[in-house]
Amino acid sequence: MRILYRYIVLELVLPFLLSLGVLTLLLMLIRIFKLFELIITKGISLAIVGELFIYYLPAITVLSAPMSILVATLISFGRMSEDNEITAMKAIGISLYRLLLPVLAVSLVLSVIMVYFYDTVLPISNHRLKNLQMDIGMKKPELFMQEGVFIDDFPGYRLLIQEIDPKTGYLENIKIYKQDAGRTTDIITASEGQMGSKEEREKIGGDFITMTLYNGEIHQLDPKNPERYRLMRFDTYVIHLKTDTDLIRRDRDYKSEEELPSSELRERIAKIDEAIAGAEGKLEDAKNDLEVTRAEKQIESYTTIRNGLLVHIYRKVSIPFASIAFVLIGVPFGIMVRRSGKWVGFVVALGFFLVYYIFMVAGQSFGTRGTINPLLAMWLPNIILSIIGVILIIRAVNEMTTVEMVPRPVRWGWDKLKKSPHWLKLPLILLTILLIPMLLILLLANLLFFVFVKPLFDLFRYQILGRFLNRRKKETK
Repeated sequence: MRILYRYIVLELVLPFLLSLGVLTLLLMLIRIFKLFELIITKGISLAIVGELFIYYLPAITVLSAPMSILVATLISFGRMSEDNEITAMKAIGISLYRLLLPVLAVSLVLSVIMVYFYDTVLPISNHRLKNLQMDIGMKKPELFMQEGVFIDDFPGYRLLIQEIDPKTGYLENIKIYKQDAGRTTDIITASEGQMGSKEEREKIGGDFITMTLYNGEIHQLDPKNPERYRLMRFDTYVIHLKTDTDLIRRDRDYKSEEELPSSELRERIAKIDEAIAGAEGKLEDAKNDLEVTRAEKQIESYTTIRNGLLVHIYRKVSIPFASIAFVLIGVPFGIMVRRSGKWVGFVVALGFFLVYYIFMVAGQSFGTRGTINPLLAMWLPNIILSIIGVILIIRAVNEMTTVEMVPRPVRWGWDKLKKSPHWLKLPLILLTILLIPMLLILLLANLLFFVFVKPLFDLFRYQILGRFLNRRKKETK
């Protein structure tokens, strides 16, 4: 049996690795487009883009690993079933239950590894990712000279240029306001000028841009004594302006729930329990309805936060252990695909995968609100899929095809539909054809929102917050 078990395990390895790579790449596609956008709009270097890519990977891997074991199980057992290897094993007295043992062992090992990965590597990468996103949000974009509007991208200077030739860098009607502590000290005007080339910018360090002005004047003002004024005329005047587009890296102490391991989440829960106890004491000592309402709202708010932290703790274990539930589903469908069409079991099993993650997101919401116990909310999708998987395995042992594995009420309804009158059959078929795609679209839309749209929204929110903090920092200066 050891040889057989080793054979099944080796049969799983290559499909799992290939599925993991492909699925991770597919889930990264939307983020790759966002990374290209950062290169264009923010002037982020390829090294920073690569760093962002690395920080994205752990969150994607946590999702793609259970899905990969599902696909690997389907491919492996589908191939063995198609080559009659499963039939040969049954002929010599090896039951399907024994064939499950090595696959379950692999999924259990994968689950344990992913729990450790989810609780140690993922929080660190999430924290560094959010820090880097905040830094990128606060970074000024690459230099963009626009004619006819004030340009404030150079520290200590404010520019107004009426005409700009973007190809040659030729400038006309230039006004430069030199500022100190928010006050204008010098005003430089010129009839024409020339912007330094990229090569010249690199020669002086890359952080400065050279501007050569011709036929102009310098008006020097004294903010402390307005009567003091000096005028100088020049034929040629060279000024170096600091671009200030560097990415400044900062480390922030605050961490959200996604950036904390379970131990720190439990420490926060302990502090919230103390706050809830204090609020309950205020509720007992309340002397009027206003104090009672305030205390009840405090308890409700603290309880919601506490439930959210518990959901994050339980999710760190439940999602990795979904691999076991997916194996229980993948094995019977993989065996049945030969007799019911190659893609039938594959599509149905992937449908289970989509439904699982939608249920997981819904469970997270219900668990946070307190509608369902957080522990049950996070483990209920695993429990439901495991029960379905056990039922499917029992039916697979009884040599049922994939169609026969459909629940009996559904098959009964289909048989009745085939025997119904023609005038009733057509409307029912059309209704079914319309409803099933609509339900699948709704399920897929929910999955796409939480997997793709929400991360983009979070990145946009961090960029807005970074710009706001940068503006406040300027105002305080």
